[in-house]
Order: sequence, then C-alpha cells, then structure tokens
Amino acid sequence: MTPEPLPPTSFCAAGHASASLLEHERTLVALHESGALRLIDGGREGSGRRWRMSWGHGSSAVRAMVGVRESATDDGEVTFWVHAEARRPWSIRDQRNPVERMGLLDHGLKDPSSAYSLTQQNPLFGLREVGFLEHTFSRDMRDSPVLVYHDEPGARPSQEMRRFRNATRGMCGLLPVDDAVRERVNDLVPADRRIPHRAVRLYVPPWWAGHEEDITVEVSRLDRPGVWRRIVDTVIRVSSWRGGGKIRATAREWSALLDDPMNDVRIVPATRGGDVRWLPAPDDSGKRILRRRLDAVTEQARTARDEADSAAESVARRRATLDALTAQVALARRSRRRLAELTLRLRQERDSAEAALRTGSVAAAWREAREAELEAELYAEELDRVDDEVVAQRSRARAAAGGGAARGAEPAEPDGGGARAARSAPSFTGFGELLAAAERELAGLRLGPQTAVAVELDGHLRSALWRRRTWDVLELLSAYALRRRAADGGEPCLRGFSYYVREFGGTRGISPSLVASGESEMVANTPRFRNARTFAVPPEVHRSGWEFFGAHVKIDRGGGVAPRLHYFDDTRGPTGEVHIGYLGPHLPSPESN
Repeated sequence: MTPEPLPPTSFCAAGHASASLLEHERTLVALHESGALRLIDGGREGSGRRWRMSWGHGSSAVRAMVGVRESATDDGEVTFWVHAEARRPWSIRDQRNPVERMGLLDHGLKDPSSAYSLTQQNPLFGLREVGFLEHTFSRDMRDSPVLVYHDEPGARPSQEMRRFRNATRGMCGLLPVDDAVRERVNDLVPADRRIPHRAVRLYVPPWWAGHEEDITVEVSRLDRPGVWRRIVDTVIRVSSWRGGGKIRATAREWSALLDDPMNDVRIVPATRGGDVRWLPAPDDSGKRILRRRLDAVTEQARTARDEADSAAESVARRRATLDALTAQVALARRSRRRLAELTLRLRQERDSAEAALRTGSVAAAWREAREAELEAELYAEELDRVDDEVVAQRSRARAAAGGGAARGAEPAEPDGGGARAARSAPSFTGFGELLAAAERELAGLRLGPQTAVAVELDGHLRSALWRRRTWDVLELLSAYALRRRAADGGEPCLRGFSYYVREFGGTRGISPSLVASGESEMVANTPRFRNARTFAVPPEVHRSGWEFFGAHVKIDRGGGVAPRLHYFDDTRGPTGEVHIGYLGPHLPSPESN
C-alpha cells in the first residue's frame, strides 16, 4: 500500500500503551471542566473507545481525536491513535502537542514494534547483551523514528533535547547510549547503520527511507540555528505518513476518525467528581449548517486579514532592502571615484619609474658592484701580506731583544707560565687544530663546548689571518690569567684584560680597541640577544651552570662574518681561570638583525 501524505496541519501519533488508556475518559472530563480542552463527543467502537475534542481559538484552534483498541496480543497492552488538525502547520514552536495536552503521558506510550517509549528517554548504559538492538538498527523493526545520541549515566538532558521531546511526544523515541553500548551494537550492524561517535542520529522507519535518509548531526553543530528544527520537521512529516507503518491507516481513515461523529452522541460532563452522562444529540442540523457557513466566512475574513498583514510585512521588508541597496550604490560610487584617483596616480608613478629606468643602466650598476667587490678582495689580500710582515718583524724584534733590549722597544711580555709552541708564529691548518693546541698548551684557560663552532670559520679568504689573531689573543688571555693569580699592587692585569692588552698587546699586534669589556645595554637587556651570549660554566662559578659572557674580543672588525671570541674572567673567582664560552661568527645583535 502506497501511503498518502496528510497536510502539514495534521498531527498523527500511534503506538501501544497500557490497558489503563481504556479508562482515560475521566481524565478527559477533568480537563474539560478545567477549561484545558472542550469535549465534543465520544463512544465505543467494537472493543475500543474514541473521543473527539478541541481547544484554542482563532488561528490557534485545534480539533483532535484519540482512539483506543484492545490489542490482539496477550501482553495486556492496547493500540492507540491520535489525530489532530490545526489551522497552521505543526512545528517545534508547539511546545504542548496533542499527546501531552490530552493527558496521555501516564499510560506508558510505546512504539508498536520496538517498544521504545514515545514520551521519555530510554537510557541504555552498561548493557552486556545488546543483540536485541540489532532489530532496531539493522532490520528496522519499528514503526516510529528513534533519535539516538551519546549520553552518560546521571547526566541531565540539554535544553534543546527537552524542547525536542516536548515537540515530538508520541511520534519519536529517545535512546541515549554510552560508548560501551555503542561499540557493541556497531559490531553487530552493517557499517551504514552504525551509531555515530559523539553525534546525534535520527533513524527513520524503513517505509520512510525511500523519502528521506537518516539525519546525523555532530555534537559541535547542535547549537546551530535550524538543526533541531530540521529534525523535528522530519519527525512530523513521518507522522503524517502513518499509513505506511505497521499500524495501517490511510489518510482517508485518519480524516474519518477525526470528522465522523460516533453513535451520534455528545458528552455532557457532570459536576466535578460525578458520573459522566451520555445524551442523544438533538436534531440541530439546520443550526449546524448555518454555524458551519458562519465559521467558513469568519475563516475567510481571518485569512484575508492574515494575507494583508503578510503583504504589509513584505512591503516593509522590501523597503528596508531598497534602502540598504541605495546605501550600497552610494558607497560603490564613492569607492569608484577613489579607485579612479589611485589608478591615475599609479600610472604617473609607473611612467616616472620607466623614464628613470631608461636613463640608467642595470648592466653598468652591476659592473660597478663587481669591480667594488674585486677591489675589496685585493685590499683583503694586501692586508694579509702586511699582517704577515708585522708578525715577522715582531719575531725579529723579540730575537734581537734576547741579546739586549733596544732603546725604545715595547715592554717584554711576561712569561705565560705555560708551555709555548716551539714555533714563534704558529701556523694551523684549521680552527680544530688551533683549539686542540690551546687546550694542550695554554694554562689558565678553560674552553667551553660552544667554541667548537669555530670550525665554521675555516675555508674563508681571511681564515689564516683569523687563526693567527685568535692564537695571539688566546696566548695573551693565558698569560693574563696566570699573571693575575700571582699579581700584587700596581700590576696592569689587576685592572682587567683590556688594560693588560694596552701594556703587552702590541707585541702580538692586538690593539686595545679590539677588546670590549661588555655588551651594550640593549644587548644585555634584550632576552633574545642575552640568551645568545649565555654559555655553560662550572657550578662553582654559578650554581645554575650558566653565565652571561658579555666581554669579547673582535677577531676581525667587519667583512660580514666578523668573528668574535667571548670570554668570562674568573681569575679572582673559584676557578682562577678565564673561561672561553664562544669562538665563531658574530652573534645576533641589533645591527646584524
């Protein structure tokens, strides 16, 4: 049988309930006397009962029917039908649907197949045996939709879930499950029928699957406007096709249950607590016809007013839209004028740039830059030769001073106290060899692990000069450390390494201007620059194992690489040594950055 859809103004619900629903008449009479609804008529239909009623006024008026019939099974349950017709479509806005307004919630309303309650939640937490759920999700043995969602024991339903339950009572079952039950059910059902993780899924009945797929919504999207409205509207649409379910009723039969009088009698409620009297209805067919015509005219007038109000609202919306579009047009015109001005200015700048480019020559500028680079390389080679001659002259001067110091000669450098290399001017093949010789021969120095970075200086055009100058600086630092240990009043070394270089640095070509006793205030107070100059020290120097190495020697003044040697003077401290923290390219600074 192909089901017929009812109009969207219809509300349909069907299922099973306890046998107490056969005695529901007293509840309806009490609601009638309280003014919650108006009973029209009622009577018996075989072994069952049926009551018709109405409530509301104007556009909110509703006509409704509830029918009950004894079930053919031996479980003591009855089958019920609820049909209501309103003047406007049912939606989530109708917080009290007919099932709740008729007072049917106390009779255990259930789905006709799966036995899930249609009025409240059926939590499934911690179940061991879940084979019975396979009928619900894989074989679709049910007549009503079922909403399945993740929940935990003791958790209160959200506000959206409560609103959904109120709007769909008698039409949809709620089934909260935890992760344990979900995983066991998913092992039994096909992949396309599994319960989603941390999401809400509306399983529609099998006879509805050809019209609409199941709805699955992730938890993160449940707070979006319209999500719950879509689920509610689907449940209401399914209820209007009840003829396709296992409780057979076509659209014609639903209308007959609502419109046909039963035994031509009406309900006359007695006073509160009394009996219900049933009286034959008088023959007022003429009055009934006039009343129906009057109701039709009244309805037409109300419809006309509603259409006029809707047209007025539409005109107001269109006027607002027109005003907004007018403002956008004005803004677009101003933007167009501004863009035209900018385009004209950019064209003028482009023409000026093209004219300047035509008057110049990129090739000529490139040749000038290349010539300057070659000239700088020649000056560097010349500087290296001059340095070699200076070293040779100093060696000869020291040899001559051995037989007797000439008048006006520089002061002799004190004995470093360590084993000096046999060569007067050591020549190392790389910085690795230089560092090994320093650790082996120069007492009073302690080289840190960061000095290994010096191997990056090998291979440069000025590497040989940097190695000679580094060795001279290390020898001076070693001699300074040993001299300061035993120094007494008046010694230059007592005032620091820079003063020591003023006295004895000339013998090795080390100018005092190459020695800096500290960094600038900006470098010392900027975390990024200060951290780059903080190196490891023994715990006896500082209990944290780290110290700021602000003092340094400029191995070369410029040239891009600008090597630096950073040291920490602890000659008067626990170790009595000069600690070399870093030897390598220039560390980050405001100028290099």
